[in-house]
Amino acid sequence: MQIGKHSFACFAFCILHFAFPCLGVSTSVVAETIDRVLAVAAGELITLSDVTAARDFGLVAAGGAADPIGAILAKLIDRELILAEVDRFAPPEPAADAIDRELQQVRARFSSADAFDQALSRSGIDANHLRQTLRDNLRIRTYEDQRFTTAPPTDEELVRYYRDHPQTFVRQGQIAPFEAVRADVARIVSDERRATLIADWLAGLRRRADVIDLYLARR
Repeated sequence: MQIGKHSFACFAFCILHFAFPCLGVSTSVVAETIDRVLAVAAGELITLSDVTAARDFGLVAAGGAADPIGAILAKLIDRELILAEVDRFAPPEPAADAIDRELQQVRARFSSADAFDQALSRSGIDANHLRQTLRDNLRIRTYEDQRFTTAPPTDEELVRYYRDHPQTFVRQGQIAPFEAVRADVARIVSDERRATLIADWLAGLRRRADVIDLYLARR
């Protein structure tokens, strides 16, 4: 019998909470294990190590939130929901060199190879795990590029946006002429439309999702 995602998460949690002590696993070890599992989304466990890695490798930003762990966790939950949807449609596999470039960008954020290795050790993951994460990020990007396209904005829409957001187009202390920043206006309008489409889609995924947020429940 196939176990549903919510049932599986509850089953796994019960195993940790009740079965492990019966097998002689110390209460402190069980408590630490449970504490490190922060959420279950789309049938996938999200741990404190996942949050630490996302933060230390610059994959997810907390955005100055008062609770950075909660902020990063929320984004990782969203990511798992998106990945579950991506897996349903199987976008083209990213090229190995594209993954290599992503990995090099991450490595470049560290002052040395030792600093990078220390971050891996601190977050509890290895280079292969990180590479897989970057691969999935590329898969998400490809899927969103394919699915969320918008019609080019009209001239009227561009002019309206330019007039409504003059401070966005200040150049060297002055508001630049419309024609000088037309390409920037078009890019911003298109990006905002696409972001709205993705946000609405993600909100729908959340409504239908089976998510257990253990971190939120502990607060």
